[in-house]
Amino acid sequence: MKRFHPTAWVLVSMLALVALVAGCNRHKEAPGTPGGGSPEDAMRDSLELIRDGKFDMFWQHALPPADFAALKADWPRRNTAAEPINDDDRAKFANGVKRLTEPDAEKKLYADVRPTLVRFDKEYKDQMPLVTGVAQSMALTAIDQSTDLTIPQKRQLREAVDVIAPWAQTVAWGDQDKAKQAIAALVDAARKAHLTTPEALHSMDFNQSMVAYSAMWLGFKNFFNVYGLSLDKSFDSISIDTLENTGGTAHVKITYTLLDKPIQTDATLVLLDGRWYDSDLLQSVRNQHVKLNPPAPASSPGPAPSATAAPPPRDPAAPVATAKTR
Repeated sequence: MKRFHPTAWVLVSMLALVALVAGCNRHKEAPGTPGGGSPEDAMRDSLELIRDGKFDMFWQHALPPADFAALKADWPRRNTAAEPINDDDRAKFANGVKRLTEPDAEKKLYADVRPTLVRFDKEYKDQMPLVTGVAQSMALTAIDQSTDLTIPQKRQLREAVDVIAPWAQTVAWGDQDKAKQAIAALVDAARKAHLTTPEALHSMDFNQSMVAYSAMWLGFKNFFNVYGLSLDKSFDSISIDTLENTGGTAHVKITYTLLDKPIQTDATLVLLDGRWYDSDLLQSVRNQHVKLNPPAPASSPGPAPSATAAPPPRDPAAPVATAKTR
């Protein structure tokens, strides 16, 4: 079974940090309306939906209608386990779900971690610089080696990791009251995600998956909020500026603060049917659609097309926009 590596949480959370709180006087479209009326609105509305964990509406907003329909149709195969689920994986998953969702899970989990919390200041606190240094190195390596992230995404994730590592050394991880709150956040998220078995997790349809993702994302935010890393504070700090708009393609800069340290990233948006969409995200969805729906084997050649024949349909894997060197 494909395991959910802790580094993935870092990547997902840092990407979601580019959410933006809307201006008070800005016109609000219906949630989930495809695309945006301007590059800034398209980016802002998508990220607000991520911020609030409304992932079903996010996808509906972030993709043109035909691509959103294809994403939902593809979802059962996208959600399939990358590797066969063996008995050991199944048992570990079941045990983890049971511990997080059983009655009095909060009390039982706290009882398990309390001895470690008691020993933290005496035995572990001095080791935090080493531990965070190793974690930082692993995270940076994972970012550099990722084939799914764009150049600006890698750049902002590296900056975010470099900000979080020093913060992690100062957190009172041994605080028992905070540990109770953090455990409660994780337990609440697991219960709301309705986890049961790994097979059930991978057989969820699109709507069920979005509910589970929302629960886990909001629980993740609550967990780190307990220890002083407020993602909403970063959300409030963000600004979006259009650097270039050539009519069909726009380049925007996104600036925000993480733990009071400024971070910048940028994105390319493309205009389709009068609405703006993030070209990297759209390209990724279209590439995945082609991968999951390979063309049928070519049949025997027929007569040559006439000069008046309609042009072939657009290759869905073709670039939706020429990305800038960023």
